[in-house]
Amino acid sequence: MPSGLLLALAVGVGAGVGAQLRFAAERAHALYRERRGLRRPVFPWATLEVNVAGSALIGLVAGLVHSATIDPAWQAVIGAGLAGGLTTFSTFALDVVELARTGHVVRAVLDVLATLVLGLAAAAIAFHLTW
Repeated sequence: MPSGLLLALAVGVGAGVGAQLRFAAERAHALYRERRGLRRPVFPWATLEVNVAGSALIGLVAGLVHSATIDPAWQAVIGAGLAGGLTTFSTFALDVVELARTGHVVRAVLDVLATLVLGLAAAAIAFHLTW
């Protein structure tokens, strides 16, 4: 894969695709809540899902680069681009603050633990499966 401007553009396209996928996940959860008559999410499932999926994706790509299966430039395109656009630390942080602020401290702690444990596990498992 070429470097320079083309690589930067590919990372940008990947980030745009990742952001759209994150938006779709959030929207799917919102539609589910709507159909169930729920006003607020009881737990930030969509954020957890995209963060774990993005962790698995970047672990997978890192493993493929490590095993010399794919060109390292793909780690930038898929890792920084697609996975970076898909995952979201800022929304995760706001979700935790909102859960705690509204009295759902146990859910806030569970969100932090689930995100860390599942995200790290997903990255590690995906990495080890590919090399």
